[in-house]
Amino acid sequence: MPDGVYRGPVMWRTIATLSALWCVLIVLPALIGSHMLDHVGSAAASGRVIGVWLVGYVAQFVVFLVISRRSPRPTMLGWFISSIVPWAADWTAPLSLWWLVLWAAVVAAYAARLLAGVSEVDRLRRDGIRGTGVVLEVIRPVFNVVVNKDAGRRMLRLSIQRSDGAPSYEARLTGTFTLGEVPESEDRVAVRIDPERPDHVELIEDEPILRAAPQPEDLEPEVAGRLHTLKTMRDRGDLTDAEFATARERLLSDDL
Repeated sequence: MPDGVYRGPVMWRTIATLSALWCVLIVLPALIGSHMLDHVGSAAASGRVIGVWLVGYVAQFVVFLVISRRSPRPTMLGWFISSIVPWAADWTAPLSLWWLVLWAAVVAAYAARLLAGVSEVDRLRRDGIRGTGVVLEVIRPVFNVVVNKDAGRRMLRLSIQRSDGAPSYEARLTGTFTLGEVPESEDRVAVRIDPERPDHVELIEDEPILRAAPQPEDLEPEVAGRLHTLKTMRDRGDLTDAEFATARERLLSDDL
């Protein structure tokens, strides 16, 4: 059994079940609304139809929220689909059911794509080889990607050192980090490596980052707090890397 094996739950089954429910909650209200309009008449049924649509919209949105929180893959496109496609299906289904087939195909295609990505993550976590990534560079995106007020995404260029003794090599990975805790050059992170695609690596999230630079526990509390503030400002985009390096050097030299 690989030493980087993941013993957690298999995610693709959960995502598959939720995705099927999500698709049903998009298609079914459109079908019900179309049926009601055909058999009752638009004037009499309009209020009840809109009620059905609203309930369906909220239900599918909640289901996709659960999908996005459980998925290890980004779901930005899915959020767009979840926001727009249900209304498009509701309003076009009464015109022709072929429209509903089209929207169902869009949702199913996205769900299949997401499921393939989740299955790949499951395989990596099951069969992956454990390794260490030495940070060579932290690549800031053109547009600073802040996931929420406390976390942001960064790409790391790493020197990968595998536990099976294979020669080291460079690879890149993108991860989500707490603002103020983004890795820096020469830090070490624990990773899993795909044995079939060695350039495909994933952070082992429950293991700490081994820091090369002085850390808060090594400093006076006041200095540690100011250093963390500087890191958060850098990670949020308020300071450039050069401005942060200058400020940190000045702060640490004043502490000596």
